Formats: sequence, structure tokens, C-alpha cells
Amino acid sequence: MVRVSLVDVIAFVWGYWRRRPFRFATIVLAVSTTVLLEVLVPDRAAALLSSVEDFVGATAPIDAAHRALLELVGVYVALLVAHQVQLRLWMYFAAEVMQELVLDGFSWVQRFSTDWHVNHFAGSTVRKITRGMSAYDRLADALVVELGPPIAMLIGFTIAMSMRHVALGLWFGGMVLVFMGLSAALSLGYVAPANVRAAEADTAMGGALADAITCNPVVKSFGAEAREYERMVDVTWRWRRLARASWSRSVDAGLVQSILLTSMIAVLLTVSLSLLAEGRATLGDVVYVLTTYFLVRISLRNLGWQIRNFQQSVNEIDDLVEFSLTTPQVADQADAPEFRPGPGEIVFEGVGFRYPKQDHDVFERLDLRIAPGERVALVGESGAGKTTFIKLLQRLYDLERGTIRIDGQDIAAVRQESLRRHLALVPQEPILFHRSLAENIAYARPGASRAEVIDAARRAHADEFISRLEKGYDTLVGERGIKLSGGERQRVAIARAILSDARILIFDEATSSLDSLTESLIQDAIRALVAGRTAVMIAHRLSTIRQVDRILVFQHGEIIEEGSHDALMARPSGHYRRMYDMQTLGLIDDLGDETQSDLRTALTNA
Repeated sequence: MVRVSLVDVIAFVWGYWRRRPFRFATIVLAVSTTVLLEVLVPDRAAALLSSVEDFVGATAPIDAAHRALLELVGVYVALLVAHQVQLRLWMYFAAEVMQELVLDGFSWVQRFSTDWHVNHFAGSTVRKITRGMSAYDRLADALVVELGPPIAMLIGFTIAMSMRHVALGLWFGGMVLVFMGLSAALSLGYVAPANVRAAEADTAMGGALADAITCNPVVKSFGAEAREYERMVDVTWRWRRLARASWSRSVDAGLVQSILLTSMIAVLLTVSLSLLAEGRATLGDVVYVLTTYFLVRISLRNLGWQIRNFQQSVNEIDDLVEFSLTTPQVADQADAPEFRPGPGEIVFEGVGFRYPKQDHDVFERLDLRIAPGERVALVGESGAGKTTFIKLLQRLYDLERGTIRIDGQDIAAVRQESLRRHLALVPQEPILFHRSLAENIAYARPGASRAEVIDAARRAHADEFISRLEKGYDTLVGERGIKLSGGERQRVAIARAILSDARILIFDEATSSLDSLTESLIQDAIRALVAGRTAVMIAHRLSTIRQVDRILVFQHGEIIEEGSHDALMARPSGHYRRMYDMQTLGLIDDLGDETQSDLRTALTNA
């Protein structure tokens, strides 16, 4: 986990601004103009009152008052124009940066390893990206629109008031510093910790909601709706308690600020009236003080709120900044070339691997060669290393030692995306996008024509059910494909693999969810598909792999037997023979079943 500091957050935001130097400079100029015009308002108001006072006292003509009035109106008009220019420029600028933030966040997460995604809820990750975008909006507003300009304006008012009367300027500046210091202390030391806890509870609540909704079929299958509801009650109660504490502290800070503001006007009026009584100040000075106070009062109150908002935004954008600072566990070299597909040779040379945070190796030293066009099946108990073998072949993890070569190329030295584009995977539980069936099938080759999509579907026997749908290939699939049966999803996944035209095919028990008739049809389709291609199959039902060229029997990360089905069956006491016989007799359903503990006992005692 990367620790994110305030400097990291500011550098992160500045990185987006400096990519647009001209537009950002224009916005800063518009903001600066607005601040200067704001500072001029009390001065022009005081000048107008002085002109009226002189006219009433018959010491000056009314024309001077007219000019002062026109100047005050002119300042207000210019202020309105400058403010509108600032807001409209900032609106377009902010929308563009926020779009880029979401795209960058998505890109960073896409590049994180499989292990990272396994250990992070998808719902929480989505929440962190979207919340980071909103936090940037508030953070940028605070710095450029709501926090920076008021601070500059307060400095300007202090200087201008000091030029009119030093004592007033010193009192004003001193009280502003006290107000800002106490506001910052309250925001950072009192309100911010509560905001952090509330933000963490918000993330946890989003993750819990996403987890429960994603797993709704499991919830229904166990009749656990009430149990999940009670779990959400606990999660939301924690959020409610921490959010309420955060809001309460914000209200407390606001009360302190109100007391400070009331004290400020009382002190300033007392000082200015005393100076007026002593003849050291004019009525215009008193009006200047009042006008300045009412102008800065809103800014000061907002300043305290914006400091709290700034701190909360920093807390909420932390996760997005952390994404930007996190180095992917599986990263390409800067000059990594594209993978060049060949006939499909796979070579494992002295491969050693263990999962992060585990204290034992899955593979200590695995050596293996799969010839181009060879069909190889991986069998063995759960945890024997079959799935890890597939993940390493796809370079979803980097090796501890050794090398994996495909067509003579070290897969750690080529670009990951180009490698995986030339490996077609049909998983045991296919995941489909909430898009049309045609888009899902064409995902491996987006440029494929509708005719090619339909041909692939026919070869996978998916066209049979797709053609019966009202919208056919334009039918939208539900989230993760839940509107289709398991067998239908697998046929779509097989059609996708067919369309990819990859030289290396990976099947993770691709027929496990099919009925017997459909399985027979799909097995024919798979045999036609793998002809002339390299195929690696994880098999749980051993009856489905009798026709492969070679079977690799895994146990504790080692290949303990290999050969064709007939060759392995010819070994009466062989591990594969015993597994096959037990499946045939119905003692176990498949090698993914929980009864494998019984299998291990039987094989050990045999």
C-alpha cells in the first residue's frame, strides 16, 4: 500500500493542470481580475459616500458624486463580466480534466495484477474512482475558485485598509489571521479525522452493497435475503454513526467561526468609531470598514467551510492518487516489443512460482515443452497447480525464477496485451459484458463482420439459441451474462474463441455446464477448432480428454505422470488410472468436487 501525502495530492492535481498551460493561465488571469475588482468595491463605495458628504457640506459639486457612482457601477459591471468569464472557462476546463481522471483511473486499475483484483471488491474500486472524480471537482474548486481567490482578496483588503488607516489595517489583518488559523486548526485537527473515518465507512458500504448484489443468485439459493439485510444494517449503521460524527464536528466548527466573525465586526466598529471620535478617521473610513466586512464575511465563512471541504476532498481523492503511484505487479519493460505469433510452441524452463503472501512454492522447478499443434490436458486434484499453470501462461503473474517461452519469445519481455491477444481462453465460468451478443462474441476481434460472428456462433452451436431470441444477435446480455444459462454462456465463450483465430487455445473445463447432447456437439466443435493449433485444457471430467495427444497429471506443483489416455490407463497402479476408475464408478463427480479429500485418501491407501 502506498502512503499518500498532501504533497502527492497537490502534485497529482497540478499534473493535470500543467498539461493545459494556456487555458489554466487564462483562468488564473480571470480569477486575479475578479479579486482586484472585489478589492476596489469598498474603496469606490467609500469614495461615493465622501463625495455625497462633500456635496451636502457644500464643499464640492454633485458632479463628483455622479462620477463616483458611475465608477462604482462600472466596477460592479466589470466584476460581473470577469466572474462570468472565470466560471465559464473553469466549467469547460474542469469537465475535461474530470473525464481524463476517470479514464486514467480506469487505465491504472486495468493494469493492476490479477492478485490485486482478487483482493479488492469491484464495487469499492468503482466507488474510489467515481468518488475521486467528485473529490477532484471540489478540491480544484477550493484551490482555484473558492479558497485561493478569497485568501488573495483578504490580503488585498488588508493592504488597502492599511493604506487608508494603519491601525484599522493592523486590526483587520490580525483578526483575519486569527480566524484563518483557528479555522485551519479546527478543520485539520478536529473535523478531518472524522471525515477520514466517514469516507472509509462509505467505501466499505459501497463494497458490501456491490458484493451482496453481485452474489444475489447465491443469496437466493440459500434463502439468505434476511441475513444479508441484517448484514447491511450493521454496515450502514456504522456509516451512519461515523457520518453523523463527521457532520456534527463540521457544525461545531461553524459555530466557532460565527463567534469569531461576530467578534471581528464588533472590534472593527469599536476601533473605527473611536478613531472617528478622535478625528483620526472619516465617515468614509467607517463605511469602508463596514463594506469590507460584509464583503469578506461571506468569504471568511466560506473559507472555513472550504478548508474543511479541501481536507475532505484530499481524503477522498487519496485512493485515486494511490492508484497513480502504485506500480503494477506485472509491468512491461519500457521498450518491450509486441508479441509475434508463431506456430504455438510453449516451453517452461525451470519455472518457480509462489503467490504473494504465501510461504510455499506452487512450482519449485517446472520444465515442460508443448509442441506446436499439440493438444495437452492438465489433470489433478484441486490445488495441484493446473490453474496456476494457465495463469502463468497468460502472464497474469510474474515468475519467481525461470522462463516461459512461446514461439521462442520470453513472455516476460513482450507486451502483455499483445501476448494475450494471441491466446484464446474459454473459462469454466465465462463472464459476458452487458452488451449485445454480437459484441460479446466479437470481443476477441472487434473488427469482425456480422457474417463472421454468425459463422463462429454456428460452429459453437450458439446460433441455435441466439436465433430464437427476439432481437437475435442484438440481444443485450445482463450484467456478467446472468440472463443466459451456464451452457449458453459457455457456447458464447467458445464462439468468441473460435472468432479470435488464436494459435494457442486454453480451455478450463469448457463443457462443464452443458447437457450431454450439447456437450457432444461442443466436443465436436472443439475438436474442429483445435485442429492444427496448440490447445491446453484443464479437465475435471476425465472422460472429455481421451482424444488429446498428451495428459499431464499434476500433484503438489509437479508433473507426476504424462502420456496419452491409453498409455496412462495401461498403468494399473498409476495415479491417472485410479482417478479415472473412481470417476467411472461414480465415487467422485469430477476433480473439482469437494470430495477430493476422499480421493487423496483412496489414492494414498491404494
